[in-house]
Amino acid sequence: MKSITKLFRVGPGPSSSHTIAPSNCAKAFKRLLKETNGKITVTLYGSLAFTGGGHKTQDAIIKVLDGYDVTFDLKPFEPTEHPLKMIFEYHSLDNTHSFKNTYYSLGGGEIASPDDIEVNEPNIYPFKDFNSIKAYMAENDIKTVKELCLRFEKPSVDDDLMDILKDMFKSVEDGLERKGQIITNNNPRLQYSRCAGDINKAAKHIKEQEAKREMLITSFAYAVAENSAAGCEVVTGPTCGSSGVLPSVLYYGYKYRGKTLEELRDSLYVAGMIGNIVKQNASIAGSIGGCQAEIGTASSMAAAAIAFVDGNSLYQIEYAAECAMEHFLGLSCDPVDGFVVIPCIERNGMGALRAYNAFLYAKYIAPLRTNKVSFDDVVEAMKITGDSLSDKYKETAQGGLAEILKNKNTHC
Repeated sequence: MKSITKLFRVGPGPSSSHTIAPSNCAKAFKRLLKETNGKITVTLYGSLAFTGGGHKTQDAIIKVLDGYDVTFDLKPFEPTEHPLKMIFEYHSLDNTHSFKNTYYSLGGGEIASPDDIEVNEPNIYPFKDFNSIKAYMAENDIKTVKELCLRFEKPSVDDDLMDILKDMFKSVEDGLERKGQIITNNNPRLQYSRCAGDINKAAKHIKEQEAKREMLITSFAYAVAENSAAGCEVVTGPTCGSSGVLPSVLYYGYKYRGKTLEELRDSLYVAGMIGNIVKQNASIAGSIGGCQAEIGTASSMAAAAIAFVDGNSLYQIEYAAECAMEHFLGLSCDPVDGFVVIPCIERNGMGALRAYNAFLYAKYIAPLRTNKVSFDDVVEAMKITGDSLSDKYKETAQGGLAEILKNKNTHC
């Protein structure tokens, strides 16, 4: 497994797989070019070709390759070895020099390449799954996930995670203040006006405490998700499409439960390890595993983080992460028109509430019974389910709500 900090990348929405990763691929390819001009053809496959427009994929690449003549070849239906494949091919102006590299977007902004090995991020953890982590902790008398991580991460990891937490909270606060429409296309059903701030103001006047809590958390999740959809800078958690889930519950803990920044920073060790396990054994990319890979993983990360901050045991932390994921199994990735608006923004809110409820199950039910499903079990089930999903339900905007609303004049 790679560093937990790799789960939390700062970059522009709306998609870590389709925006941040292609931008990183373009940067990697550009550093290999000797000339400052020439022709570059970028071939996009699968989901990148289907929904690159809604995810601003081409814009992200062009911005990096400014000065070059960039053209795109879209091959949505051509079979490939990876559903998020890109080929960058360069030709000098006099056609005397050319070369090409293949890149893959792995989810969460991470990239890999069989040709450009410098972009391949190294593993730093020797663990395969949660069971192996628990076994190592028991054998070495390690009490917390943070203590475990400090044995493998670089010395600056505490400071790095604090910066990440502050960036998350900045995105929440910024999103609550922003107004106006999120620009997509001219389709009437996608004329979305920001509402996070309005939800937050209304939530503060709700007298019923449970409803107030849930609407406050929702407003925080919407704030980040709306920012991501608008192309603003967010922190992947583990993706841009699910970036509102984890910050919302942590921000609620900070503002309304009296949790310190240090406590919440330390919860990112737990959240990061949960996300790492999913990424290694299944996927965090909607175009590979469906939305269960994004919102499901984010909810697991958030549930585990809350359980940690609340002082629960490692077993209860695992229970929370498992419970959150189990009930998102099979969730399709079906963005209408390929834009990360419907149903993505609302799913961030629902994912955050699922995380909080999973934490409550772990806190109050886990002491009464032994959970029959481990976190490793549900990740394995998620992998099998994701592999079984039709490509229509993997961020291609060809199935689910994207298909149903294709010809309907539905307003947000």
